[in-house]
Amino acid sequence: MNYSPQPNVPPIRRVHSRKYRVWAHVLLWTPIVLTVAGVVLGLGLLAAADADPTYGSSALGYIGLFVWGALAVLSPVLLGSFVAGLIMWSRARR
Repeated sequence: MNYSPQPNVPPIRRVHSRKYRVWAHVLLWTPIVLTVAGVVLGLGLLAAADADPTYGSSALGYIGLFVWGALAVLSPVLLGSFVAGLIMWSRARR
């Protein structure tokens, strides 16, 4: 049995749906936006607490520290979302 060799055909390019590409962008940009907003909000609250010497403004500093603590606790989730979005985005671009 002498079969002819397999033809040299390039592999079929996988087409990702629009929904897949949208989720890739959501998973990629959401952690970036949340991190930047958290850092700016924390700095703003700490600056506001430092600028006003009254006793009532010290709560703003504690809220700023709470925001940074929340970012520290949520950093594995944010990093996981970013990496998943980056992988999905790179697959959709191929």
